[in-house]
Amino acid sequence: MRNLAIREAKHEFAEYYFLLPLFLSITLLTEAGFFDRMKTLIASGVAMIGVTNMALAQFFGSTFLSAILDNNVVADFASRGLEDLDRSVMYLFALAQIAGYAVGGCWTHIGSAQSVVAFAFIKRNVDEHYTPVQWISEMTPIIAQILILLAILIYIEGVLLG
Repeated sequence: MRNLAIREAKHEFAEYYFLLPLFLSITLLTEAGFFDRMKTLIASGVAMIGVTNMALAQFFGSTFLSAILDNNVVADFASRGLEDLDRSVMYLFALAQIAGYAVGGCWTHIGSAQSVVAFAFIKRNVDEHYTPVQWISEMTPIIAQILILLAILIYIEGVLLG
């Protein structure tokens, strides 16, 4: 039992150790002023393509980023560009980003906690040869349907906001 606990602790530590460079990168990006540029990009995007279209762009961007990175990292990264916005615009963008994290996190086996657990369960208890490519190919049709539905809802919310 002790050996199992130690082995599991080593595995858990290795997962978090992997995230340290990511958090360091976010800190360095903050210090370099990257997020100030992101705020400017969001403001100019709103001026050029409109609030609703920019919210949809954030939704799709958050979906993709969350599929390849951990949800918490994407949430921290993306939310830094929302400061100093009008409250209703901030709510719409936050809605778009949160929806993106949820969809993208389920798309790959690494995007969110529930995907990590589900993938590990399948690999351990159902099919030891199950691969990340199989996960993605099985999830993509479902994710595409959810993506379209949420994009329509975000668009409607943006129109109601306008």
